[in-house]
Amino acid sequence: MATLKNTTLSIASAVVTPDNTSSTVAGTGKIRYNTTNSQNALEFYDGTAWRPVTGYSQGLVGTGGNTISYVLGNIVHQFTALGAHTFTPAHSGTVQVLVVGAGAASGYDWAGGGGGGGVILDRAFPVSSGTNYSITVGQGSGQYDTSGSGSWSPTVAASNGGNSVFSTITASGGGGGGSWQPSAPPSMDNGRTGGRTGASGGGGSNTGDGVDSRQRNYGGRGIDGQGFPGGSGLRFNADTENTHQGGGGGGAGGPGASAPDGRQRYRSSFRGDQIAGGPGRATDILGGTLYFGGGGAGGGHLGWNVNGTAGGIGGGGGGSFHHSGPYGGPQKLGQGGGQSLNNGEDGFGTARGGHGGANTGGGGGGGQHGRAGGSGVVIIKY
Repeated sequence: MATLKNTTLSIASAVVTPDNTSSTVAGTGKIRYNTTNSQNALEFYDGTAWRPVTGYSQGLVGTGGNTISYVLGNIVHQFTALGAHTFTPAHSGTVQVLVVGAGAASGYDWAGGGGGGGVILDRAFPVSSGTNYSITVGQGSGQYDTSGSGSWSPTVAASNGGNSVFSTITASGGGGGGSWQPSAPPSMDNGRTGGRTGASGGGGSNTGDGVDSRQRNYGGRGIDGQGFPGGSGLRFNADTENTHQGGGGGGAGGPGASAPDGRQRYRSSFRGDQIAGGPGRATDILGGTLYFGGGGAGGGHLGWNVNGTAGGIGGGGGGSFHHSGPYGGPQKLGQGGGQSLNNGEDGFGTARGGHGGANTGGGGGGGQHGRAGGSGVVIIKY
């Protein structure tokens, strides 16, 4: 093997290091180009472990995660796949942990938006080298139809999102949005009633025909420290317009909006964001500011001359009105909440809301047909 000494490379030359293959043998002073991490990095071996040349000094790289990356001098493990995982640190000390529960589905028939999943951040969770820590990534609640048609059962209310877990930390799933269904069994706690309680509460449905048509159905409650309540829904407003509007799902950073009682028809001051999903909670664990646990937008029958309702920032699904613009005009669809790992889905045709964003804990957006909540996520940084 040749030894380079006092060697000058020409402008057209370069030193080529081995990539991270099974034949790469550790040895003090060796360098390599690691291609197994999501952010490829040049590494050196210090006699104990491979370390990024960018300069990381605390401990060794642990195991576990769907991606392992170097972010601003820290190592970040992201657990994004549904189900059970294990994280094993290679150092003793502390780690930062973000645990986001899954978002809930919106209700059926111009109903409440799904509540956002709970968001818990621990900036100094103690860990021991070589110890296995259990992780669960929660699944967003979704449609009950099993035929593959994508339709919702008209007599089944939306359920809560799944919990996400890191060791002793549990972030609860969001609360399901309330459904407007005259045929719903009385035993169902959100058929034509309020949203379900969850990390953030689901938005309440609007009421049925007859004496209760001016009665509000309230959103579900949130869990202290994880999220906020959903907004209330209403069928007939004070001007007897049959608006059929459900409340916005609560978010991890704020409550969902309630259906307005004022006149809407041809009124330019009415805004579609009045039944928006609640905002998610902000975090800087990945460097820049991202939001998680946005509530799903409420859905409605009438939305005169307005855009569909927006999902909460942090992955909430956008909402949709059955009628909007001038009566009989084109539908205007709500925007999904952004500034997260993924955006919430926009509302789309046939008065459908949008799904909550994957790995955001965003709630599903309301419309004539319900939409699924987004899955949760667990992120570890040290």
